[in-house]
Amino acid sequence: MFKIKSRDLNVKKQLLQKLNIVETQQYTYVLALDKDLVEEGKINFVFSMSDLDEVKRIVDAIILGQDEYITGENAYGFKQLNIKDIEYFEALANDVFAIVGKEKFLVPEKLYTLEEKLESKNFVRTSKSFMVNILKIEYIKPLFNYKLELLMSNKDRIDVNRTYMKSFKARLKV
Repeated sequence: MFKIKSRDLNVKKQLLQKLNIVETQQYTYVLALDKDLVEEGKINFVFSMSDLDEVKRIVDAIILGQDEYITGENAYGFKQLNIKDIEYFEALANDVFAIVGKEKFLVPEKLYTLEEKLESKNFVRTSKSFMVNILKIEYIKPLFNYKLELLMSNKDRIDVNRTYMKSFKARLKV
């Protein structure tokens, strides 16, 4: 999706970290600090470091604003599921299910693949078997055993295991 162009490798690393993006082989957007680094046939953003906060806001809007779909299957057949509508993913045995409201759809991907694919789309792993959409969390409740319980918008309850606590809190910035 993105490519960062800078004459200084340290500045490029700093931008990748501050903008929280990963460069991809195929990309549409070029972020550059110098107008001489723009690419023909791409959407180019040329900016100065003083505008970094505004660039971050724009990049986040681009990432979150793109609709992405995954195919799910239930008793009625196949359905295209908008990632934004999914409450959480649950792995049971060798199957992975997407939960949309109270409906459950079998999806053809493994949880770790979905985790890599959706990390920029507000999904975070909470245990070995669950990955939740952080925008669908209504409440977070601390439990006695150093876990957290999440109340999702569909009223399901999901635990955040201790193993995933640090990354979960970092993702929610708490």
